[in-house]
Amino acid sequence: MLKAVVFDMDDTLLSINLSAFLAVYMMDEARLLADIARTNPFSAFATFGSALLNLTNNARDDDDDRTNRAYFNDTVERRSGVPLDDPVIADAFTYYEREVLPRRNDSIIAAHPRSGAHEAVETLLDRGLRIALLTNPSFSRACIECRMGWGGMLDMPFELVTTMENSTRCKPDPRYYLESLDTLGLAPAEVLMVGNDPKRDFPTPDCGIQTAYVGSGKPVRSTWCGSMAEFAEQFDEIEELFYERQERGLLDIVQDTSREK
Repeated sequence: MLKAVVFDMDDTLLSINLSAFLAVYMMDEARLLADIARTNPFSAFATFGSALLNLTNNARDDDDDRTNRAYFNDTVERRSGVPLDDPVIADAFTYYEREVLPRRNDSIIAAHPRSGAHEAVETLLDRGLRIALLTNPSFSRACIECRMGWGGMLDMPFELVTTMENSTRCKPDPRYYLESLDTLGLAPAEVLMVGNDPKRDFPTPDCGIQTAYVGSGKPVRSTWCGSMAEFAEQFDEIEELFYERQERGLLDIVQDTSREK
């Protein structure tokens, strides 16, 4: 039974020029890092950027159980000597992300609620379905809440918002998805993912989570494709497709088991 719908955020529930946002965010944080480390801003930018890239690419051993925050902090400290988990230093970055970054939205970043996003959430809540925000956890809680604010999502009753602090992998690693569902007490067959990224919003390798795709193109693995605005209007159809795909998957398992015998 479908029990919950979990959403990506950027360009799913939130319309945003993500490249512009990343440029502003990374330059600002790199300047802050450079001031603390008393080093060249370009060197700090390289340190910050490479640490973030390694994090998002899941460039670590399978038995590494550190949170994304701990992994990122350790990487930055190893390369710059700055301990980001020092309370005073951590407070400086948190202040920037809570007090300064929210004011950085401009006509270039152009962050605002994506058309149909609020209607989609309301439709699911009216049906008694649970919701969670499975945004890529390569940012802190403060940074993610900044973008949630731009999208008018802070009051939405998400049961889980994935962040650097509560995740140990990034998309599309199935460990990220399965750990998130474990926190929610849900199985993959009980969940529908909604996202716009043809790579990151489909667990790779597949772990049994279906995805409704609201981006460009029509990925083969998608259960349904359309715009975010169409999601609420067509949810009856989406739910039917969810169960049809689930039945086909169970049938394939039965057939494979029969062949093995």
